[in-house]
Amino acid sequence: MDNYAFCSIIELAAHLELKNISAEALTRIFLSRIDKHNKSFNAYINVFPEQALEQARESDARRKNGTSLGWLDGIPMGIKDLCEIEGSITTGGSKEWIHRISTETAEVVEKLRAHGAVILGKTHTVEWAFGGWGTNALMGTPRNPWDRWQHRIPGGSSSGSAVAVAAGLAAAAIGTDTGGSVRIPAALNSVTGLKTTVGRIATQGVLPLSRSLDSVGVFTRCADDAAIVFDAMMNAPAQSRLQENYRIHGLEGADLGGKVICVLPDEQYETQVQRSVRLGVRDMVRMAEMAGAKLVRKALPFSMETAMNNCSRLIAAEGWRVHKDHIADPEKQIDPNVRRRVLAGQNIDDRNYAELLAQHAAMKTIWQEWMDGGDALLIPATPFTALPLNQVDENNTSIGFFTRFVNWTGACALSIQAGFDPQNLPVGAQLVGKANDEYTLLQIASVIQRMTAWHAYHPMVG
Repeated sequence: MDNYAFCSIIELAAHLELKNISAEALTRIFLSRIDKHNKSFNAYINVFPEQALEQARESDARRKNGTSLGWLDGIPMGIKDLCEIEGSITTGGSKEWIHRISTETAEVVEKLRAHGAVILGKTHTVEWAFGGWGTNALMGTPRNPWDRWQHRIPGGSSSGSAVAVAAGLAAAAIGTDTGGSVRIPAALNSVTGLKTTVGRIATQGVLPLSRSLDSVGVFTRCADDAAIVFDAMMNAPAQSRLQENYRIHGLEGADLGGKVICVLPDEQYETQVQRSVRLGVRDMVRMAEMAGAKLVRKALPFSMETAMNNCSRLIAAEGWRVHKDHIADPEKQIDPNVRRRVLAGQNIDDRNYAELLAQHAAMKTIWQEWMDGGDALLIPATPFTALPLNQVDENNTSIGFFTRFVNWTGACALSIQAGFDPQNLPVGAQLVGKANDEYTLLQIASVIQRMTAWHAYHPMVG
């Protein structure tokens, strides 16, 4: 029965429709796995078994009555502990907030519920979502499930959500992305991770870090699943077939004929990239070309390192303005690395902050112009695979080298599985698109994933 835990949403929806399994039985499988494995992986901070089972029974009743709500009806999901759910604890990854009861429910959660999703619980996050390694010194760091012998980083900040999907503790999970917080953990845990354009998915009821950069995203096993959840998060009508889901957005087609994929010259990576990562991205480029895409090699009109640093400064500036009241008290239990990052924002005065916002707006225009005529940029998601936890240098931001420029330019992006290194650690590639062009990225990834099998592999978590 554990095999169900590693099925795609599409497969699970088919099993539910054919009555091979009920939503209640499916939910019990995931709850049982959480009970068995969460102590090892630390993916969830809170689990809602009674509520989840009740939601599953309601799904079964709808299906019995012929009123199914669509693809997500009865599908068990995890929610990043940055999203409010009324009556439950929302910590934002902070030990100071372990008794904080939500008085509202995030709009994205309400939309998922309206599509029949079963909410299993809240997943761990870096404190206040401020960190790319995935560490949380006070609440515990989730464990990457691809190494049974050594605690390796999960990536962050949406660490628990990625681990939950990778380890078969959720069929999908919600995350947020301000500087790479969906794509980094997706790459390191071998799942598909969609970072949406800022404003595309409502952030009402999601604890903020940087209001200019925060976006809601999703972790799934494949791009087709991500498209289904993306539809639901936007409250799009439920579709009876995946083909209709794509047809409604004009994304039919089994190949990439007519699509233009941009590829950077190797020298513009600007940072050392692990050989396995380079090879994985090269394979994805080759798959796209085999599927009919046109490849265009051209250099970016800006430095990724400069963009990363400017993005980091904007996160700090806005993070300070959001959290300064919590940081002010040195007696409060706050992750020292997060405290340091937030405190850096107090040195950015209102004039410099306004300049950052103006630069951010200008970069959005520069990106859209550079992407004119192109459909996606294909690059690494991270420069290297998951490090052992004890080797992390929290003062180093290199894990987000290929992700933060995406937030700085206002783009959307998708991390997809691109193979493994010699230690059997996952490699991730990243498709970066124009603002509000998520469906194009999802279609490109869907075609590539039909030609590869990396997304079908999962860690041996029995």
